[in-house]
This record gives sequence, C-alpha cells and structure tokens, in this order.
Amino acid sequence: MNEQPLFVRDGPDFSYQRGTVATEEGSEGFRVSVYRHFESSMRIVLCRIPRPLYSLNIYVPTVSANDKGLPHTLEHLIFCGSQRYPSRGYLDALANCNLSTGTNAWTSDDHTCYTLSTASEEALANVLPVYLDHVLHPLLKDEQFVTEVYHYDTTGKEQGVVFSEMVARENGENDLFGINLDRLMFAPKSPYTYMSGGQTAAIAELTNAEIVEYHRKYYDASNITVVITGALSDEFVDVLQRLPRDIVQSAGHSSRAPIDCSLPPADQPRSRHVPFPSVDTDTGSIGFGWRGPPSSDAEAVTAFQMLLEYLADTSSSPLKQRFVERPSPLASDIAVEVTGTVPSTVILHFSGVPHPSSDEPTHEDTDDHASDNSEDEESEGEDDDGGEEDPDIPHLFEEGYFERLLTDELRRVYDSR
Repeated sequence: MNEQPLFVRDGPDFSYQRGTVATEEGSEGFRVSVYRHFESSMRIVLCRIPRPLYSLNIYVPTVSANDKGLPHTLEHLIFCGSQRYPSRGYLDALANCNLSTGTNAWTSDDHTCYTLSTASEEALANVLPVYLDHVLHPLLKDEQFVTEVYHYDTTGKEQGVVFSEMVARENGENDLFGINLDRLMFAPKSPYTYMSGGQTAAIAELTNAEIVEYHRKYYDASNITVVITGALSDEFVDVLQRLPRDIVQSAGHSSRAPIDCSLPPADQPRSRHVPFPSVDTDTGSIGFGWRGPPSSDAEAVTAFQMLLEYLADTSSSPLKQRFVERPSPLASDIAVEVTGTVPSTVILHFSGVPHPSSDEPTHEDTDDHASDNSEDEESEGEDDDGGEEDPDIPHLFEEGYFERLLTDELRRVYDSR
C-alpha cells in the first residue's frame, strides 16, 4: 500500500513575470509551484528562477501583545539547538559545509523569517530538514534563556545578548522614530504599536516559560510558509516528500488570526514630539506617515515605491532639490519606504533638519518628530554661527510648518506633471 505523499499540490503552477500572474501552460516567466502539507496548512513555495544561488526563507507569522520582545528573543533561541540536533552551532556548521555563508534571521512586527543561501540544490536539500527541526522543535532550555536573553553578571550588571542589543537600540533615533510613528497610525493594542524587538524594562520581566508558550502558539508547522528560490529541478519535489514526518507534523495550533489594524482614536493627536539622546543638538528629524494600500495589492504598493523613488531617490529628485540640494539645506537626507505591514504604510523621513537653539542651557537631547502627516511645536532660534539663515529654518519644528512646506512642494510637482 502506497503511503500518503507528505505534500500535495495546492493549485496549479503559475508563471510570474513583470508583476503579472498567468496559469496557462507555455506562459513566459518564472514557474512557481505551491505545495501544502496533506494534513495541515503548512505550505512550501518553489520559485524556479534561473540564478546561481539557491535561497531558503522560512516565514512564521508572529505578533506582539506587549514590549517583552517575544518574537525577537525566540529568534535568537532557535539557533541554540533542536530536539534532533541539540548541539549549539551544528546548524551553521552544516550550512558552511554545504556551500553557504551560514544562516540568518530577522524579526518584523508581524512575522519572523529564517534565511539561508547556498550554491547548489543538493546543499539546500541537506540543510532543509535540519533547519526546519531548529525552527519547529528548538530546545528552549533555561540555561539558554539566561545566556541569550537576560541575566545579571557577577558585578550585578544586567546582561544577555537580546537585552544588550536592545540597550543599544531602544533609545536610538531610528527605533524611536519608527515605533512612535506606528503608534500614531494604528490603534492602541495593535501589534504594530509594540516593540517586536523588546524594550529593556519589559525584557527584564520575561521568563523562559513565556517563550516556550509563545513558540507553542505561533511556531506550529501549520502556521509556517517556506519559500525556496533558485534553478530548481522538477526532482526537488522528492526532497519535500522525504522530509521526516515528525518534524513537519502539526500540533493543531493555528495563529493565522487577522491582525488588528484599526485606526487610532479620532481625538488622538496627529503629531508627536520625541526627544532622543544625541551628541549633536543642532539637528533633528521630521517624519511623515500615511496608511497605504493593502500589502497584498502588489501593483499599488509597487506604484507607491516608484513614486517615492521619483520624488526623493536622487539629488535631482523634486524633494531633494527642495529640501536638501540648496544653499541652506532644510534637511541633510530623505529616506522613503513603503512598509510591508498588512495595510502598508508610506514613510517620508527627513533627517539632519536644522534644530533652532534654545535660550535655555543646552540639553543632551535633539528632537525626533514622528508625525502622522503633521509636526509638533518647538521654540524658535538662530543659526549657531550667527550668519544669515534661511527664513524657514527657525520655524521648521513648529506645529504643521514643515508639513505645509512638503504639501506645497507635492502640489507643485503634481501641477507640473
């Protein structure tokens, strides 16, 4: 009697090219096949792309309900050994022996991704089951938690790989800008309003038992999607069918619930003034955010990305000409982004914005304005060198001032199209 295949086709193959999808045979483009575990919702996507490297991405839907950084801490602990392969470092050693530079991972607000690139299909086949075992069946021992997450050293100082990483990040300009902008665009209690990396005060209260429970809830095989790209042969499907059944067996814990992406209360302020530590008190940042199209609308998201590149990508772009490439710059650089949140967000971040000096004694903070299409109030000042300055500079951090400059420029670009 033939055994049930471990993975079955989840619909017909389709071809992807230039942002279009076609299912007809003979269609030009890259052939994509989707396989689903015969008992659960685990999916493996094979993207046959002619390229010298083979890439593996294991996506796990993870969200936060607090600032303890559970997704981030678990990402670290995954690489500390698994049930079948308990030795720490075995996964990376195996990857290095199979023409890879090693494994990596990242934690986002709504997912965690584990990655690998290698130079051959056979090498990828060798690493895949070991990697899946680490992701789905990690050891999560108490002693690993102590080393990787949080502990006190012999001098009474707080330590831990995750804790130390967040000490260096949580008060930085970029992290403060990002989390405060998210809290202006999403309702309280939305996963997007918490620090997925964790905040140190909350990490200090985290326990290994919470991490074990978090893994049980979110890291079920039924929740994950594996994406493999490269010049894959048709025989690679056999690699999927030979995966150990116990590794990819689901325990029935589904975490594919919709994410709370509701808008913040109507009476919530549209802008926020955020001080951050800096050795340079002469400049700050001003940012704007808008709710964009659904991230599943690839065409609309790509259109926004192209528009932002036109507006601010090069020194000849309209926004760079208006705010940066001028005798008295109103910013030193402009960063643009369309995020991959469930409803995408469109971000404009002006850094190096001249910050007027205060009449009060200098404080070791500069100001980072995270704004949902608006700005906050700040006092006027004069240029440090006493020379003539652009008349806009003393007012850039006043409520709505920079927003009006940006709106006027965007309107001018639109009218001149």
